[in-house]
Amino acid sequence: MDDTENSPFDWYCGGNNTETLVNFSFDLSHTLYNACFVDLVYTVPHLVLVLVGVLVLLILGCCTRIRQEEHPYQVQFPGHNVRWVFNFLLLSLTMCELGEGVLTDVDVYRDEPTQPHLYIPAILSLSAALLTVVYYNQMELWSQPHMVWLLLLYWVMALGSEITRFLNLNHDVEVDSSLLRYDLCMAAIVMYSLYLVLEIWVIITKIFSCYHKEEFPEDLKKDDMHYLQGYTNLLSSAFYWWLNWIFKKGYKQALEMSDLGSLSEIHTTKYQRDAFTRALRKEQARAKAHKKPLSLFRVYVRAFGFRMMIGGFVKICGDIATFIPPLALASAINYVTDVYYGRGLQDYAITKYISLSDFLRNGFVLVTIMFWATIVKVLGQQGHYHIVITESGHIKSALQAAIYDKSLQLSSYTISGGAMTMGQITNHMSVDTTNILNSAQWVHYVWSIPFVITGYMVILYFELGVAALIGCIVFFITIPIQVIIARKTAKYQKTTMFQSDERLKRTNELLQGIKLIKLYGWEDMFYTAISKVRALEVMTMIKQMGYKVVLMTITNACPLLVTLVSYSLYTKLTGKPLTPDIAFAALSVFNQMVTPLFVMPNVFVYHINAVISTGRLRAFFEAPEIERQEGEAEFWAMGREENGTPQRRRSNPQTKQHLLANDDQADQSNEYGTFGAKSPLSIVPDVPDGVAVRVKGSFTWDTYAKMPTLDNINLDIPAGKLTMVVGQVGSGKSSLLSAILGEMTTVSGQVQWNRKHNTVSYGAQKAWLLNASLKENILFGDKFDSERYRKVISACSLQPDIDILPAGDQTEIGEKGINLSGGQKQRVSVARAMYSYNDVVILDDPLSALDMHVGGHLFKKGMEGFLMRKSRRTVILVTHQIQYVEKADKIVYMKDGHILHQGAVEDIQEENPELVANWRATAKMMAETESELSGTDTGMDATEERARLKRQVSKQLEEAKRMEEEVQASTSGRLVQKEERAEGSVSWRVYFSYAQALGYWICALILLLSLLQSGLGIGTNFWLSEWSEAGANMTNATQAELSDSLLYYLGGYAGLSVSSIVAGAAATAMVYIASLYAARRLHNSMLRTVMHAPLRFFDVTPIGRILNRFSSDTNVVDQKLGLTLSSFIRNGLSCVSAVVVNIVVVWFFAIALIPIVIFYLLIMKVFIMTSRELQRLDSISKSPVYAHFSESLGGLSTIRAYKQQRRFQDLIIKKIECSNITFLYLNTSNRWLASKLDLIGAIIVLIAGLTTMITALTTNSLSPSLVGLAITYALNIATQLNWVIRMSADLEMQMNAVERVEYYKAIETEEYRGIQNPGPDWPNRGNIVYNNISARYASHLDAVLHGISIHFNAGEKIGICGRTGSGKSSLALTLFRIIQTFEGSITIDGVNIAHLPLVDVRRRLAIIPQDPVLFTGTIRFNLDAQHAHDDSALWEALETAQLKDVVSDLEKGLDAMVTEGGENFSVGQRQLFCLARAFLRKTRILVMDEATASIDLETDAILQDVVRTAFRDRTVITIAHRVQTILDSDHILVLNEGRIAEYDTPENLLAQEDSIFASLVRAGS
Repeated sequence: MDDTENSPFDWYCGGNNTETLVNFSFDLSHTLYNACFVDLVYTVPHLVLVLVGVLVLLILGCCTRIRQEEHPYQVQFPGHNVRWVFNFLLLSLTMCELGEGVLTDVDVYRDEPTQPHLYIPAILSLSAALLTVVYYNQMELWSQPHMVWLLLLYWVMALGSEITRFLNLNHDVEVDSSLLRYDLCMAAIVMYSLYLVLEIWVIITKIFSCYHKEEFPEDLKKDDMHYLQGYTNLLSSAFYWWLNWIFKKGYKQALEMSDLGSLSEIHTTKYQRDAFTRALRKEQARAKAHKKPLSLFRVYVRAFGFRMMIGGFVKICGDIATFIPPLALASAINYVTDVYYGRGLQDYAITKYISLSDFLRNGFVLVTIMFWATIVKVLGQQGHYHIVITESGHIKSALQAAIYDKSLQLSSYTISGGAMTMGQITNHMSVDTTNILNSAQWVHYVWSIPFVITGYMVILYFELGVAALIGCIVFFITIPIQVIIARKTAKYQKTTMFQSDERLKRTNELLQGIKLIKLYGWEDMFYTAISKVRALEVMTMIKQMGYKVVLMTITNACPLLVTLVSYSLYTKLTGKPLTPDIAFAALSVFNQMVTPLFVMPNVFVYHINAVISTGRLRAFFEAPEIERQEGEAEFWAMGREENGTPQRRRSNPQTKQHLLANDDQADQSNEYGTFGAKSPLSIVPDVPDGVAVRVKGSFTWDTYAKMPTLDNINLDIPAGKLTMVVGQVGSGKSSLLSAILGEMTTVSGQVQWNRKHNTVSYGAQKAWLLNASLKENILFGDKFDSERYRKVISACSLQPDIDILPAGDQTEIGEKGINLSGGQKQRVSVARAMYSYNDVVILDDPLSALDMHVGGHLFKKGMEGFLMRKSRRTVILVTHQIQYVEKADKIVYMKDGHILHQGAVEDIQEENPELVANWRATAKMMAETESELSGTDTGMDATEERARLKRQVSKQLEEAKRMEEEVQASTSGRLVQKEERAEGSVSWRVYFSYAQALGYWICALILLLSLLQSGLGIGTNFWLSEWSEAGANMTNATQAELSDSLLYYLGGYAGLSVSSIVAGAAATAMVYIASLYAARRLHNSMLRTVMHAPLRFFDVTPIGRILNRFSSDTNVVDQKLGLTLSSFIRNGLSCVSAVVVNIVVVWFFAIALIPIVIFYLLIMKVFIMTSRELQRLDSISKSPVYAHFSESLGGLSTIRAYKQQRRFQDLIIKKIECSNITFLYLNTSNRWLASKLDLIGAIIVLIAGLTTMITALTTNSLSPSLVGLAITYALNIATQLNWVIRMSADLEMQMNAVERVEYYKAIETEEYRGIQNPGPDWPNRGNIVYNNISARYASHLDAVLHGISIHFNAGEKIGICGRTGSGKSSLALTLFRIIQTFEGSITIDGVNIAHLPLVDVRRRLAIIPQDPVLFTGTIRFNLDAQHAHDDSALWEALETAQLKDVVSDLEKGLDAMVTEGGENFSVGQRQLFCLARAFLRKTRILVMDEATASIDLETDAILQDVVRTAFRDRTVITIAHRVQTILDSDHILVLNEGRIAEYDTPENLLAQEDSIFASLVRAGS
């Protein structure tokens, strides 16, 4: 060819191509009908975009200030999500174009030089497609809508070039729709047209602002809103890249709630609660209109259905994608088979471009399709999980808020009458909402499982024919077997729970009575009893685990059995040999069928539970509510701002919670909470100014009762006056207050409130306190006024109590903090009512819980002074303290639900002189008693309460101090481990200690069996590879040869399969059973150590914390650790197997895998550290919700009286919100992990496919069956990778339980051994000598006894007294070696007790402790736990203790049961049982440690008399609470600050007027 004919684009068109640019001219044959020219024009728009687009991004990114404005969020433009779906399709399309061009060049024109015009345009279009993704993302990120003009220009040009190409192809007679290029061109035209529409939409909305101007999202204005799902691009949302920040933070430091910040509005509890409420109201209206019952399922669908439907759509996309890999695998194996057996590509169609069918036969295309399908599956499955789990969280939080709203309206009788217990209502909040949450998460599996199973069976039918369907029957046969086994497991689970409860009950009793157990030396006996129950519990769990092993074995064996049946029948039924494409395509399908089939039973359980729970919730929502009082609906209307947030209403000068609104609001109404119905105000005349409340009518608790509780009440409560309600117990006083507060049901009449005096403060009969600081309990939502607060504290005598508390009035009280006594609680409750600015103060018998002095002070200073004189408030007081009736402005005397008398004292005296005379006589007697007993024991007086409070506070402070000192001073192993845990993982020492508990040989055997199972599994699949490869070579074999081959290979396959199943079952059984025996060893070792710990350990460690080790931690080690360990080993070895198989097949797979393994390990480490922190936050954020809920249920009447419903609703919403935040982050982090691992799995599939294809094509040494084997293993790896990380995270969390158990195993114990044997009769006299004894509770604490030297003669009666904290009990405890003596010695009958075995010392002495302790069991066991005495001795002891008649009257006598804590006997009787127990010991020494402190004077007198007679010849040491009880002692020992202050006879000490003893006697007289 001449130079003039040469074109600079010859290289582009190809050497031998007929359509070139030689002699080019602008006519149709050289332009539109010239493929090379069209392909050249086609490159122009893409090339322009790449050059201009990169330039624009560089200029804007580097030369402007845009880049400096970095932020993690992205405000999405219109059509954002649609565009990202288009992006995915466009990338797929351009990749297909590239593949088509390359394959056309390589396969169609394989004998000719390369023709770049076939693939270069595709390379440029793919580059341009990638650039449009980046460009658009930056356009949104920088919020620069004008950047869209370049994209608009590009889509117009690209569409024009595609239309040009279509015209070219359409004109060519050799081209039709069977060729892929034609199909791709049509698809590209559609895609570019859609993009064009999108850009026009963006221009109209963002540039021309034809619609309303979009404001910056409110969510993003919050600085702490870090949950950016929906505020990033769709790709980041799909793979959760926006969440990377939390993993970086969690890797560096421990996460706290503040790190998580707040949520976007759509995820808030309030938003979801309001959505649920709107849906519920519509459903209520529908149900009422159609007279049908309320359907909560309709409410769920209406409120949350749309998002759930999107989740279903996403799931179906993911499910469809799962069908593609098996089909692609079969075709890929066929491709390798063609290459391997030399069939090559001879049957490719002779066409101008590659056809669609030929394109889809190419191995590399098929591997890419598998990879792409796996990506779609990832996006579909993880997207579905995220949507449904997020929505399930929304449903739960909305339901919890709605349940709380309903609870605030519940009729009091609904709870008190037994129609609903507080436990049931709390279960609605926790169990029922969780059941609905689980159902919502699995809702789409109802249709998905049948859909997926049907799809798989269709594929199998096309691969294996009828043999596959017969094989699948095995799956369906195992499902009912599984259900039966699951029922058996559940039965044993119930038994285990019962035995666990019994063990915990005994452990709790042991811990509650540990002081007595130690004093009596009964540790070993209780250890034996608890360890026997533990042995039974472990044996039941072993039986349960046996069934679980069978269940796991069936699960693991099922795919092997199905393949065995299907493959064996295939040749028999079809007469064809088993080939690699059929074998491995079917194997991959069988592997994928396992999960949906075994999930199915659980899905049914979840939905059944949800239906039951929804039914329970419907009944709850329809439960009776309190009546609306006049105008009460207005309360909910008032004080709401436009944004719907509650606003406290101000009444000058302070806040009030109104029962009535002002007149100007009288026409408003609003619904209460969530479930209220609107009710207009009843129009009633106003009550007179002098009346605060008018009660007229009859009222009842039980609406079904024949007679009303309060009948024919006609009462006016005078405003600004003190009204007293008196009467006998059960006369209806408290009911009258409840009727006034609107808590009762009105039978007739009504309660009217004065519009000027309509706010209430209420002190309930049983004081109700919040788990909050003392100050918060008093303020109760009102603003702080220091002067008012000081006066209230003074009036309620609370200052001395506040001074004792460690943080003053900021100290937390209630269940979580300091437990106050009944009197202290009542004074706090009254202080709350007094501090409140509300007009009417209603107090229900507050004085009965207080001693006379404090009660008198409260009445005089508080009610008369603060409330009446200073504040002029209306006070309604229910009381039994008749001495105060003279002070009342009005008295209401009630009897049997009627008001018998009302008026001033004079008015009632006229009506019933005898009644008033009785009152005055009682008042006079009480006044005399008060002056006589001036400050002494009248129940638990204030001094005694404060002494108890001091003891409690000092105990808590000592514990805090001890922990602080440990943290500062200790560098021991445990503390180091604790610090390691705070930063990262559990110490390896803990793993070794658990391995030791399992047994090292057992661990080795478990590992060996697991490796054997994996090895046999690999062997089974290699055997299948050989079998199918043999089948591929038997295309012309006879039936006899086929039968022989089938028998040979089937036998080997069956043998290997069964061996693998057996090895797996043995490994699982070994792990499960060994873990239970290890759990038993750990528990018993911990129990033994804790029981032998010094008593000091129990003083500074809350019993709840110790019990937690024996309950939740032990439960984790029992029930979860073995299962997690087994799953971790199994999945870990499955991953290793997949890698090993691929490396065996293609060695250089290992090289490609190295970066992936590094990435995987990095993800594993980062995820586990952050996930652990999120799980910790999740667990601690749940309990405040339930705590606040149960707390509110206990104080409903108080909350409603103060009109604090709105504030408490806001509080619960905040607490639910905290729980919701951790729930969302935890579940989104799981999606973050799963998407990464699925992506790794997809890459492994791609690498496995490409390496095997390249090897098969280049070396011709790789058989098709091995290619199938490698890719089949790769397809399964993603799920197993996910499980390995999940299980390793769970394993570490559960090893924390082992770590905590190990810590309690390592605590210091008492020294039980001795160096001297005391002899059988010691002590035979009872002679006690203290020689310069100094003692302390712990080596780091100050001494409590200083240099005590004293001699108690045998048979003497010694009384010990002194003020609180003087060391009385400490002195007695040194006798029993309960506290450490660090100086001096104690000898009993000449023997130093420090040299004797500890148990011998304690068993040879007797003590009656201050708090009587009885254990669950028979009376016989409680008297003689060691069974050392016969019945006559027991009866004698009971007679001595004045209990013989009591026990004789019991049906079973000595074998009668004592309930937990001895609750079926009075406190006095329990103390007498302790006396009988001590008497049985027949020891020479008896110690009574304030044994009469908690019993009445009569029982005290009996007890003292018994001691004088029964122990007359023994040494008795009495530590006195009532000093009068030791006046007849031989000697009195008075202690002061741990030193001997006085020691003499009572007579001599009383003679000394300035003696401490004399002052104590005078104070108690």
